[in-house]
Amino acid sequence: PMLSPFPGMDPYLEAPDIWPDFHDALAGEIRVALNHALPAPYYARLEMRPEVGVVEEGKVRRRIVPDVAVVRRPRREGEPGSAETAVIEPPRREVSKAIEITLQDELLRHHFVEVRDSSRGHKLITLIEILSPSNKRPGPDRDSYRMKQQEVLGSDASLIEIDLLRGGGHVLPDLNLSAFIAQIEPRADYLVLVNRAWKRGAVGVVYQVFPCLLREWLPCIGVPLKEGEDDVPLDLQSVVNRAYAGGPYLRGAVDYAQPPEPPLSGDDILWAAELIRARGLGDLGEAE
Repeated sequence: PMLSPFPGMDPYLEAPDIWPDFHDALAGEIRVALNHALPAPYYARLEMRPEVGVVEEGKVRRRIVPDVAVVRRPRREGEPGSAETAVIEPPRREVSKAIEITLQDELLRHHFVEVRDSSRGHKLITLIEILSPSNKRPGPDRDSYRMKQQEVLGSDASLIEIDLLRGGGHVLPDLNLSAFIAQIEPRADYLVLVNRAWKRGAVGVVYQVFPCLLREWLPCIGVPLKEGEDDVPLDLQSVVNRAYAGGPYLRGAVDYAQPPEPPLSGDDILWAAELIRARGLGDLGEAE
């Protein structure tokens, strides 16, 4: 299979124009893996909600995936230039050249996975969320995600949150949890949280925290079902590898000769350059 040059998460997949494709593929692979592993009467299904893909930076709103990358003003051959002296001429009959663009206002698809119980009216047992770039920055999608997060945490369903994006801030439901994660050394590049429904009570809420580093394999986590039942293992590295292998990333969709977005820092730049060079995918050192 055509695997990424990176052992764990591939930072090139975090680019705004690449991420939606990978997000969809990853959600699908999680669904497949769980439906092979879940005991009866449980099953996993793919669900989708729309996102606007808009973030707020200061007082400016912009789309995560820009609709127009480069705009060039058309040349106006044969028309008076700004440097020429104005003279009275007959009114022109030919319409001047303009820039015509179509601004896409399509909503982005945000896929997530639900584990449900067919024996209890298809009750939601565990929600598995994969965070998107607009979930992690101020804007309507972050607000919407926080509402969904609180809705699940206030229910009797468990919640798994998978954050494979270095950019933006974590969307954590608890300030104490934020403070705890901020103290983890070395600082986690990626983060996975598991919150079991039966471990929420008056004395506190229990979270399983999986801090992930760029240079390491992603973890194997336990997907909770009901209290007293065994978790179902989900190897995140395996599903990430499958999503990558079936995608377009080594077929020209990703340019490994350029720095990833967001960029790497420190020794990670040289480390990534060596991996990319060893696979013959370009020379990141020259791009830097």
